[in-house]
This record gives sequence, C-alpha cells and structure tokens, in this order.
Amino acid sequence: MITVKKLAAALQKRLGRTPEEALEDARTVMNYFGFHDTIIDNAIEPADRKLFYALQEAGLLRSYWETVPLLDGRHWRIFYWQLDEKTLERLAEDEEAPTEDHLYKSLPDEAWTHPPAAY
Repeated sequence: MITVKKLAAALQKRLGRTPEEALEDARTVMNYFGFHDTIIDNAIEPADRKLFYALQEAGLLRSYWETVPLLDGRHWRIFYWQLDEKTLERLAEDEEAPTEDHLYKSLPDEAWTHPPAAY
C-alpha cells in the first residue's frame, strides 16, 4: 500500500526534495489518489500538473490513455495517471535497510579510540 510517508521518501531520493518539501508534495499527490493507484487526468488541477510530470520523469508515476467510441462515431481519448507501486515499495525498502555509512556513524566515539591490538 502506498502511503504519504513512502511517497515522501521516494520524492527525497528521486527528486532531491527536502523532507518538508517531499512531505508537502506527497500529501498533494495522495490527496488526488486517496486509496487508489490510478486517477483520471481531468481531476488534476493545472497548478499540480508540473509536479505530476516531475514524478513521471522520476519513474514514480506512469501515464496512459484509452480511446473510447462516442455515439456519433467519433473517438474520445481519456488520459490516466498511475502510481508505480513497485518502485515506491522498493524505494521504501531501501530506506529501511541500514547502509554501511549509517552503521559507522551509529558507533559511539569510544569505538574509534581503542589502542592498536598487540600481535
């Protein structure tokens, strides 16, 4: 399940947003999607469209369309946006996995002051 927290972490990694910016953008996006992973393009406010295109370029959103016939014989194209749940889950897992750098930074100062061992 995609959450605001997972999306915010992905925005920090993929778009270089600060934690505050990422959280604000994640809330904006999730307000559109709610509990769904796909929305119709017409639901997006013009001011938010730039954010959606940035997320698409970062590989976090996909867009697609379908063409439906109208009664008068013409065709209508409907555009959709879809969250890339697999990528967001993978980025969230990467966030939870400790890095080697994190391990060393978590050691207390005393760990670096041991005298060399006598052989």
